[in-house]
Amino acid sequence: MRDMVMALAAPAVMCASGIYAACAVWWRRRNPAPEPWSQAGLRLAGDRAVAVAEAIVADEHALLTQDTGPRRVGERARP
Repeated sequence: MRDMVMALAAPAVMCASGIYAACAVWWRRRNPAPEPWSQAGLRLAGDRAVAVAEAIVADEHALLTQDTGPRRVGERARP
């Protein structure tokens, strides 16, 4: 009897995982992903990241181009 259970366990697991995958696909098609995970959400997040990076670069460039006289190595420019 134990051999029969072991022999039927693998096909039972395979059928259960197949049914689970089919139900997950069916549910996902009827309930689309939320906004942050959609293509538009990813595009907006990328645009936001680029804007933040541009602001950081602009601030650092402004600090580097100020003429505050000689500085020690590693010392930041004073605003």
